[in-house]
Amino acid sequence: MLGVGQTYITNIIGVAYPAFMSFRALETDGLDDDKQWLTYWVCFGAFNIVDQFAGIILRFIPFYFFVKCGFLIYLFHPSTLGATTVYNNLVLPQVKKYEDQIAKIEKKVSSLAGDKKED
Repeated sequence: MLGVGQTYITNIIGVAYPAFMSFRALETDGLDDDKQWLTYWVCFGAFNIVDQFAGIILRFIPFYFFVKCGFLIYLFHPSTLGATTVYNNLVLPQVKKYEDQIAKIEKKVSSLAGDKKED
């Protein structure tokens, strides 16, 4: 196990390096690296949502934090470009499947926020 700070270690691995590389990507002229890091953050966000709900159970799995670190590294490592694979095969099909429902919720929330803004 990673010890007492295992949650902090995995969060540093999953955020610190990718954030630094995202800042660097924003300063380059090309858009490929921007797209790669944006894809990473979408996958990271989706993974964090799942981890927040299933993490209570998953934490009882031996070496869960090692697996989590490995998965996060797989997502951002330049030689694997795992975020692109995960996005294309898991995230995008689910978003497309529920696109209409997501749009309805977004419209409803926007109208509620607009109503509150006018008050």
